[in-house]
Amino acid sequence: MGSGMHNTGDPDLRLQLAFTLACVLLTAPARADVPEQIAKFVENNCLDCHSGDDSERGFDLDGLSFDLADTSAHDKWVRALDRVQNGEMPPPDYGTVEQSEVDAFEKALRPRLISAETDRIANEGRSTIRRLSRAEHINALRDLLRMPLLEAGDKLPPDSLSDGFGKSSSTLPFSHVQVDRYLEVADDALRAAMAPQFEKPQAKKTSVWLKDIRGQTIVLDKGKPREQETLRLIREARPLYLEFKHGSGIPLIGNERDSTFESHPGNFSTKKHGFVLDEKPYIDAIGIVSNAPMKIGRASAAGRYTIRIDAFAFQADHGSVETTDRTEVIAVYGESELLGTFDVTANAGLQEVDVELKADEEISVAMATLPLWRIEIGDKTARYLSVNVPAVAIKGFEVEGPFIDDWPPESHRRLFGNLPLKPDDTTSVGYQVDAEDPTRDAQRLLSSFMNEAYRREVSQRDFLIPMAMFERRLLAGASFQDAMISAYSSVLCSPSFILVELQTGELPPNELANRLSLFLWNAPADKPLRDSLTVSVASDRSSYSKLIDKMLGDPRTDRFIEHFLDQWLNLREIGVTEPDENLYSGYSTWTLDSMLMETRSFFHELLRKDLPIRNVVDSDFLMANGELAELYGIEGPVGANVERVNLEDDSIRGGLLTQASVLKVSANGTTTSPVVRGVYVMDRLLGDPPPPPPEAVAAVEPDIGGVTTIREQLARHRADPACASCHRKIDPPGFALESFDVMGRFRERYHSLKKGESVVGLNRRAKPIKYKLSLPVDPSGEMEDGRPFAGIEQFRQYILQDERAIARNLLERLVIYSTGHPVGISDQQHVEAILDATAESGYGLRSMIHGLVQSPMFRNK
Repeated sequence: MGSGMHNTGDPDLRLQLAFTLACVLLTAPARADVPEQIAKFVENNCLDCHSGDDSERGFDLDGLSFDLADTSAHDKWVRALDRVQNGEMPPPDYGTVEQSEVDAFEKALRPRLISAETDRIANEGRSTIRRLSRAEHINALRDLLRMPLLEAGDKLPPDSLSDGFGKSSSTLPFSHVQVDRYLEVADDALRAAMAPQFEKPQAKKTSVWLKDIRGQTIVLDKGKPREQETLRLIREARPLYLEFKHGSGIPLIGNERDSTFESHPGNFSTKKHGFVLDEKPYIDAIGIVSNAPMKIGRASAAGRYTIRIDAFAFQADHGSVETTDRTEVIAVYGESELLGTFDVTANAGLQEVDVELKADEEISVAMATLPLWRIEIGDKTARYLSVNVPAVAIKGFEVEGPFIDDWPPESHRRLFGNLPLKPDDTTSVGYQVDAEDPTRDAQRLLSSFMNEAYRREVSQRDFLIPMAMFERRLLAGASFQDAMISAYSSVLCSPSFILVELQTGELPPNELANRLSLFLWNAPADKPLRDSLTVSVASDRSSYSKLIDKMLGDPRTDRFIEHFLDQWLNLREIGVTEPDENLYSGYSTWTLDSMLMETRSFFHELLRKDLPIRNVVDSDFLMANGELAELYGIEGPVGANVERVNLEDDSIRGGLLTQASVLKVSANGTTTSPVVRGVYVMDRLLGDPPPPPPEAVAAVEPDIGGVTTIREQLARHRADPACASCHRKIDPPGFALESFDVMGRFRERYHSLKKGESVVGLNRRAKPIKYKLSLPVDPSGEMEDGRPFAGIEQFRQYILQDERAIARNLLERLVIYSTGHPVGISDQQHVEAILDATAESGYGLRSMIHGLVQSPMFRNK
């Protein structure tokens, strides 16, 4: 060493040298191993913006390690390559990069990235172990316990999303919180599966027919009590009584209003009770003008019920009964979902629908297609006199059930087989399960239960914990059924039930069956599927394809369609906002139900008929019912049922792009934003999401005062160079969709609360509409490459010029959903191979699914 090493010298110089040495030591290992061709490209084209703490969007390439075994570093290099390949980086204003430079960069980097990812997959697999998602867990319990109506979702924590879906190990953590919830859910589900009582519940009939509701009541006549035969609605049919009391129910005799009928709302401040009084001739129907739900009954026990309604449609013209050619819909709701519907015309009569109900589930009906929710104007005793609106006359209704074929129910037999029941009034269910040899019976029952719950053959080791739980409870004096519930709970909280376990490498038949079921049925594989997918079937392409077609024809595929669309298109949030009734008319719960029915039916049609991918953007048909036909302004469908409707060549409708569900979920309840819709379309439908906006840039809020358009506001926003580059991509689809309001209804002018032309009509409370027709909508725009378009028709023709990109996006979403892992750089060759194989069919949805489940991405961990 030279003497300089000991020279105390200038302290500032020594500090500078020490800092320089530290920087070299810290950065050299990360930078020294970057291949020369890659390092040269990055230095020449990237480091001006992506270097150090102030790197653009926090993406620092200067300090990025080239240890590609590190998944974080690997993913960042993949991201850099993608941006360069797509022509997004370097940005256009930075300067032109020769294509030969880009090609050399890719040639040097891509093989290294693929090699590193291939090595990792060989050692670890594409996806890692995860727990069942909340939806999968609930479906697993429903299938295992033979309880299709089982509800348990509220007690399980919601799942986070990764790459748009809740199927990844990174979003499905396993913690003590989950274990506590699993125990609670398992116990609740198992006890719900048991027969609720010793004897089979008998079917009962609860009827409300207005012509039959008669009785004596006491009214005051000049201060003296007098008996009067009248309606006894307050006891026999309180919902109908309230319609009269609130002044919105029209008393009818045949097709005429009963002018002698008296309805008094009462007075809360003076404690005067309301009442209705009917003198001969008595009414036989009530005209209802609102779509607010009415409770008509409650299930006494779980089972099948028949609901009957006698009704007809009419026009309520200020209290007069006028004929109508409309078809109205009566919707039947349970506590959490639509159960069934009735189509009601002017000549309708008695109709019935069969529904499955949970024990104690409440049943409601709504005159779903009526425009009013309630009437808040006019005389309180006869508010219906103030409106001229569609209406439904209800003559009566009936709820009969439960109809139960076998007792104990199948869910009970799943737990206790054919062991007899003996009466016991000391238990909450009124019986004991009679087991002559409790230990032997427990082992037999557990063996069957665990084989299905664990999706594999069980070993003696698997029995240790469940049998220990059973024996401990039995020794403590618990009944056989309570001891078995404890044993079954341990099974349902076992990793073998909760986790999705996969072996590295090619999946054996039982694990392949499970992956298929989690994909296409959103639940673990049942025994029939596992038995069907033998080694020979899995290895024979034709036999395997037939099995897939059989699965796609199973009703359980509806679970996949619903769950996939909820996450891909974000339909799970469609009800988060409700259109502002001061700005938009015609919205109801039935509108929302119809929107979801359309999109699910449309996707099912694509799947069933293997229709080309272009239908995602532009189809020559749509799936609609009467509600949507009215919303869209098209001829054809009436009533509740969704049907296929062929469109004219010049129709603005067609494809997911212009469906009401997509247009609603990409807006809020008050306004539409081209930015929000643009980001949604680029991400969800085209697979080209823009980067997040800079933190310092404020969002653009549309003006509902009618002074400026969103286009004018965005023009000022885009003047900021930090915003302009992203908006060149975001704004085109957003502008093209400005012709549709927050409900998906076509519009030519914006709605405003202040300036514009007044609109005549009633809102859903029967009050005058407040909004005005304001500034005109301009749906024109310019594509990112400068091509102009006049509206949605021309815009979608532009994006259809690259159908393969639309197909690639949907296929990659299916890969994530089915495997729990996004498409990696080494997977891209398999994706392109599937696209090549399906190109001739126009990238049919069914064909792409067949290609996916045959591919190494799906058939390996």
